[in-house]
Parts: sequence; structure tokens; C-alpha cells
Amino acid sequence: KYSLFPPLGLATLAAYLADDDEATLVDDHVETWSEDDAPDIVVIQVYITNASRAYAIADRYRAKGVFVALGGLHVTSLPEEAAPHADAIFLGPGEETFPQFLADFRARAPKLRYQSLKGRTLENIPPVRRDLIRRNRYLVPNSIVVTRGCPQHCDFCYKDAFFEGGRSFSTQRVAAALAEIERLPGRPLYFLDDHLLGGRRFAAALFDGMR
Repeated sequence: KYSLFPPLGLATLAAYLADDDEATLVDDHVETWSEDDAPDIVVIQVYITNASRAYAIADRYRAKGVFVALGGLHVTSLPEEAAPHADAIFLGPGEETFPQFLADFRARAPKLRYQSLKGRTLENIPPVRRDLIRRNRYLVPNSIVVTRGCPQHCDFCYKDAFFEGGRSFSTQRVAAALAEIERLPGRPLYFLDDHLLGGRRFAAALFDGMR
């Protein structure tokens, strides 16, 4: 599964870095990770399937004095579990919280916890830093997200806490989604959306445009 497509979470957050910031993205599922580096910040996206590994990596970096931030579905679901392994944690999608964290970090006053509170949208999000993705590691390197969240509220769903029980479903503008698809090299495409058909009118217009 994890060599099928590149995840976009960290590449999306990297778009908020300054032009002179240096960033390296490592997908531990498909490449060999080395702890010999000495970054200013380590940001790890945590899922239930990689939580133990993520915490171990975080602990190693913190032992070297590196600032570690953790976010993602698992951190949002179990923040008290994640907090002892991090200098800062992010709850919910990072488009709101990560820019604020960067400003605080540069001011040498980072907070322990950042919570996404505002209405979430895919409007005005900077382009994903696809230049950081090692495309040759994936079977379908063109992964994309054109909707966010899910309009349903299912009590068994792992992502329910992350997307506030279906209250934060949003879509890109159709023209913007088609423009992003057009920029991707090659024809194979992998949608990472949780519910691509959650907005019927949007999905119909998107597929008409793709056709």
C-alpha cells in the first residue's frame, strides 16, 4: 500500500516554509532513514500503523536536542499519548496551525499544542511541494487531494475526530483541481480523498472536466 502513492501531508505543510528554508522529506515506508542529520525541526506525520515507529524516531531526535513536532490522525485522536514524545503537537489539519507554529518558532516562543479551530477549506492553499517527493519510489507518483474530510458522521471512523464529525467537508474549485491535474506529468492519477463523491455536483463537474 505505502509504495503505491506518495502521501501529501508533509509536502503540503512544506509549502508554508520560507524560500530560504531547507527542507527534506523522508517517507520511512519506502526509503532508508538515517539519524545522522542535525535539522532545526523534525515534523512527523503519525498514523496508527506507524505510531510506535514515529515515537521512537521522535525520541531519538529529542535526545540529540532537536525540536520535534508531531501531528496527523493518531496525534489528533490520542494527544495525551503523543505529547510526551514531542516538543509540540498539532491537532487537526495543519494548514491553519503550521504557519502559526513557524512564526512562533522563529520568535523562539513555540507552544506545546496547536489546535485547528477555524473553518477548514482548500481555498488559497499554496501548491504542494512536489519537488520534495521522490517520485521513482512509487507505483503511481501522481497523488492528489481535491476534497477534504467527509460529509458523513460514522462513529467507527478513525478520522471522525480529525474532521469534526463531518462538519468540515470542503472541495477545491473545479477549475483549480483540473489545473493541478493538468500540471502533473503522465496520465495515471491516485486520489487520496476520503470521500471523493461527497460533493455530488463537484464530482460530476470534475469528472466532466477530466473527460
